[in-house]
Amino acid sequence: MKASKELCTQLNSERDENERELLEVIRNNSLKSELSALHLNYVDMVEERDKLQLLVNRFDECRAEYEEALSQITNLQRELCDAHNHITELEEAAAHNTTTLHTQSLYKELVDRAPQLVTAATDMPTVNTGLSNYY
Repeated sequence: MKASKELCTQLNSERDENERELLEVIRNNSLKSELSALHLNYVDMVEERDKLQLLVNRFDECRAEYEEALSQITNLQRELCDAHNHITELEEAAAHNTTTLHTQSLYKELVDRAPQLVTAATDMPTVNTGLSNYY
């Protein structure tokens, strides 16, 4: 009887141990399932992150292109303003040169005519009035 009690206790002990192992296996399986689900979520999140990173990279490229275009536009506007200023200066210089040339032309015309006028005055016959004797 004592041997039977010991055998019974040993069997109960083995049964309890087997139940614990079974519960541990079940718990491990549920942990594995949970881990598998978490891994799938992780993979999905990584894919989503990669897509978003590509989108951010594309936005950065677009921003860089926009800034480059804006810089070129600013430079072209500055060059256009400089060109307008240069054209205005050239037009003013041309107007001044035209005025100067016109003035020189008038001066030359007057100077060229002046000797003719003097010559014409000296070529005139003198009229003797006889009044020179009285002075």
